[in-house]
Amino acid sequence: MTHSFFGGVFPATRKESTRRKPLNLLSTPPEEIILPLRMCADGPSLPLVRPGDEVKIGQPVARWGETGGAAAHASVSGRVVALEDRPHPWGGSSPAIVIRSDGRNTPWDCWPDPLTLREANLTLLTQRVQDSGIVGMGGAAFPAWKKLDQAAGRVDTLIINAAECEPYVTADHRLLLERAKYILQGGELLARCLGASRVWLVTEGDKLNAVESVERRLRRNKLIHLCTIRTRYPLGAEKQIVQTVTGREVPPGGSPLDVKCVVFNVATVCAIQDAFFRGRPLTHRAVTVTGGAVTRPRNLWVPIGTPWRTLLEACGGLREKAELLLTGGPMMGVPLSTLDAPVIKSTSSLVCLTSPERKPDTAGSVCIRCGKCVSRCPMHLAPTFIRQAVQRGDLAALGRLHPEDCISCGCCSFICPAQIPLVESVAQARTLLEKGGEEA
Repeated sequence: MTHSFFGGVFPATRKESTRRKPLNLLSTPPEEIILPLRMCADGPSLPLVRPGDEVKIGQPVARWGETGGAAAHASVSGRVVALEDRPHPWGGSSPAIVIRSDGRNTPWDCWPDPLTLREANLTLLTQRVQDSGIVGMGGAAFPAWKKLDQAAGRVDTLIINAAECEPYVTADHRLLLERAKYILQGGELLARCLGASRVWLVTEGDKLNAVESVERRLRRNKLIHLCTIRTRYPLGAEKQIVQTVTGREVPPGGSPLDVKCVVFNVATVCAIQDAFFRGRPLTHRAVTVTGGAVTRPRNLWVPIGTPWRTLLEACGGLREKAELLLTGGPMMGVPLSTLDAPVIKSTSSLVCLTSPERKPDTAGSVCIRCGKCVSRCPMHLAPTFIRQAVQRGDLAALGRLHPEDCISCGCCSFICPAQIPLVESVAQARTLLEKGGEEA
């Protein structure tokens, strides 16, 4: 039995152009890859190589530091040509390791030995995940080994998140369809090491071919259960998926651990399986390149660090001008100012929207007091009142309205008939509270 969460919206899925297209390798490896040292929400990594060094696929090129970060590995073989600032997909620029490919794709011969499920324990798994540089690949980019460490012995339910409710994006759908065996192996591994007695693999009901693929493999598996949910955004958000599957509501300011649950994105589970059972670090990921401006939308299996421009060229380039470039879907995606930014571990798509697909900017519009933003906010917030408090500079009111609980899902902006950019106003409110009323 499934439950439900408050609010949510039903945007057009717009997945038709890529949902039936399998994951394909690039016909030729990128000439250059860019590995930002800031690839993790926990802080920057420390480089292990210098310009002039030769590297091979899977060789460590950066490690975590005392202040955070995650390990990084070469995703092509070649030579390190620079350690310099390059455009970052999260905005601005970041120090990055630049590797020029030699076109040979030579693997590193010092990968750790594969392990078996019988050998599995939390200490071994955590160390392997940390050494492999795995972070949350659904967008959060939090170090997966820290999440494992925090969840150990505290959870009874593991949720593998394959909901992928963002419009346009189909990378997780293709992973679920093409690599279900490995995802289920990863789920069993995580459940054993974390002590979870139940595993739910959650996807949306409209992914019928993926559902059938998983169901065939689950006939003899009594640990993992498939949960198909009616498509509704933002089902893929952690708090909403926990409430939908278990009926448990994560408290404000809390995490799924507070209700004995832990959530891993399906791509993260696939990477953990690869690291443990095959000894391979995180060097590649699934990426959807789509949108009305793209000549030939595709799902690609690409080396991490590949510039977006290279992916777009592999899809035939743009057939018309793109009014908006996004990494991530149109609801929560980050606008790209340049195609020279690279694919990183947590980004799953490049969406190139034409003018008719892009929502117009009407920042000067006036609220008509319809209340739709309040009725659709999955976090029970009042976005229009938060916007008004921001405009007044009323910190006391902002404190009572709890903008810090916002998950930036964009439901309020999507549903607003006046097309007011409410999600930006709530983000501004959070910043004002953090800075004590000073403008960011």
